[in-house]
Amino acid sequence: MSKDVRIQIALDNWDDYVATLAAMPDKRLADKLETIYLQSEIAVKKGMTESIELLEIWCAQVIEARILKAENNIPDAPNEIEEAIADVETMVIKAEERKEILEEAFLHQNTRKIKIQEDNSSQMNLFNE
Repeated sequence: MSKDVRIQIALDNWDDYVATLAAMPDKRLADKLETIYLQSEIAVKKGMTESIELLEIWCAQVIEARILKAENNIPDAPNEIEEAIADVETMVIKAEERKEILEEAFLHQNTRKIKIQEDNSSQMNLFNE
């Protein structure tokens, strides 16, 4: 994809990109800015004018996203991995609860069987006497 096309896409989708960026943690946005600055230094040294223009657009989008995030107290979007871990933890907790319920039911059922067997054996003694 040519730099001109990438620049046009970045400009056309400005609001969407800023909204997506604003949902990221501020630390991640700061890291993005640092990376953009490093890339810009390399682009300037190599005279890559189209790359510099694209990096300036990206930099402006990240800065706008940080300002938008700060002014509107936009919360960080949940990390998909963290959500998956939370789901797994919830399922494990529910499975443990079910296991406890089943163990209690099984223990109660075995206690009842023993009691019934004891009652039956005492009744059998009546016939043997």
